[in-house]
Amino acid sequence: MIETLEPYSRQMAEDLLSVYPDWDHLLTVVTEDGFNFFRVEVPPLPGAKIGPLGITSLYSEEITIYFDSYHCHYASILPSIDEPVGAIPLIQQLLNEELVVVSYLCSGDSIIKDGVFSRMLVPVAGIPSENYEYYYANALRIRSWKGTYDNEFPAPYVSSKPRR
Repeated sequence: MIETLEPYSRQMAEDLLSVYPDWDHLLTVVTEDGFNFFRVEVPPLPGAKIGPLGITSLYSEEITIYFDSYHCHYASILPSIDEPVGAIPLIQQLLNEELVVVSYLCSGDSIIKDGVFSRMLVPVAGIPSENYEYYYANALRIRSWKGTYDNEFPAPYVSSKPRR
């Protein structure tokens, strides 16, 4: 199946499977405009509220990694001239729950559409308990790969962050 991919996608799929060989059965070929790209969607673990963790080469010769409301782009899976670190450290940090996705949610506002207002990756030690970031957000949602840190709670904007 990998041999049918475009050259960049084939190399990135091979690099990904060199680190995570057990994911070979999760790899699918996606055809768009006559070109073949790959997508790997790692299903959520039992007890986790969200999934999958996705890795794809679908867009513009870059790797997109997505989980919950967060996504980001890399030039390569493994370290390269274009991407000194590569995407593997991020994937590992998500799988090890060193990083979580924090989504700032908005609802009931006449100006801002209901849903995710903003999202970011945060180290576990930096998981916020209040909303000091976005005036229009009124709730926070935390998602981690194994579900250990999953939480959702009201979080109206607080204008001044206490000093530590």
